[in-house]
Amino acid sequence: MGFAGSFLSGIEPRMSAATLAGRLAEAEAATRRQPGHPLHWLQLGLTLNAAGQANQALEAFARAAALDPGFAEAQYNCGVILYHQGQLREAVDRYQAALASQPNFVLARSNLGVALEAMGDTEAALGAYNEAIASDPNNPSPYWNKALLLLRNGDYEEGWRFYEWRWSAGKIGPRRTFPGKRPWLGGTPLHGKTILLHAEQGLGDMIQFARFIPLVKALGARVVLESFTPLTALFESVAGADLVVSVGDDLPKFDLYCPLMSLPRALGITRETIPWPGAYLSAPPARVAVWKERLGLAQRARVGFVWKGNPRHEGDSARSIPLELLKSLFGTNADFVSLQKNATDTERALLDDNGVTHIGHMLTDFTDSAAVLETCDQIISVDTSLAHLAGAMAKPVWVLLPERADWRWLKDDEASPWYPTARLFRGGRQGLWQDVMARAARAMDSC
Repeated sequence: MGFAGSFLSGIEPRMSAATLAGRLAEAEAATRRQPGHPLHWLQLGLTLNAAGQANQALEAFARAAALDPGFAEAQYNCGVILYHQGQLREAVDRYQAALASQPNFVLARSNLGVALEAMGDTEAALGAYNEAIASDPNNPSPYWNKALLLLRNGDYEEGWRFYEWRWSAGKIGPRRTFPGKRPWLGGTPLHGKTILLHAEQGLGDMIQFARFIPLVKALGARVVLESFTPLTALFESVAGADLVVSVGDDLPKFDLYCPLMSLPRALGITRETIPWPGAYLSAPPARVAVWKERLGLAQRARVGFVWKGNPRHEGDSARSIPLELLKSLFGTNADFVSLQKNATDTERALLDDNGVTHIGHMLTDFTDSAAVLETCDQIISVDTSLAHLAGAMAKPVWVLLPERADWRWLKDDEASPWYPTARLFRGGRQGLWQDVMARAARAMDSC
């Protein structure tokens, strides 16, 4: 998940195209009437950004800041866009300019920490978060950003505690409650109780955290696991789950509940105690047999891969890779199978031209994906659910990571404490993945 920064705007986050066009026309007219009024330029920038015109929005925010260097909101919004464009030093300067005129601007200080952390200055980033928390103890933004820093650095004991701010930070929807039922975050005995472990966040998150279910079962509970529908059939074989239901299904009676991603806090998990029971997910043998027949006997090593994630994911532009950059791998001594679900016509044509088998459109759910992975000798994936699935199945998987990877991949290591069979290739920047792919190609040649 991304950082908790946002634009300062009174505009609704979602508007119809007609409404947005009308607001944009109003904002442009206001700046023409009073070009020396910084507030009009700020409003124009907010509207341009809502229209997806980030470069023009930055120009408008910069014009507002030039007219009034002490206009903290304009400086801050410049910083937000500059950060997302990878101009970290410039973003830091803008956040500091905002704070110079408004020292208690909590979002500016919190986002300053994000930019400093991205530049590698963890200590300064942590200081910024702590100052923001001291300034406004009820603002969730610095708590959330501090949680991500702690987890990225492997400080799980404190990181899981701060991670509970994910609900208030507005990154994953509202916290679910169940009237008449008590939440469980550890401490309360579970023996003889029924606990609901409910779904949250994404498919990869569910796969990653399913490893904790046997630990809950070992406390004497009857475990009901709520799953996202694409995972339900696969999760029916998860050890420790007495019953698996899909989101939206009627729930059975239960005594306590816990979000799946709060289990590490409830169980006191540290980096050293992340459980690894070996493969904890597997495909039904009958489904594996179907895919073995469909794919036929492999003459060489079979490599399954995906190159992009869900485009609706907040950080997808940073983690997905242009398919063109994977061509260097296709020439190695292996047969490649694409499991990409949302391949475009252009991408499918490129796959065909390079002799790559494409089956993503044939996969109905994650049991299909798991069955295909069972037929593969290796998997290559960007940071998306397939990487987690391969890791949970204990399959050899190479994970191609952006320059600033998600917290779960930690900071520097090539190995992962979550998935012992994973190898991490770090350092990709948006549009500049060539070095990562060159390293992956050399590694393929040496296999």
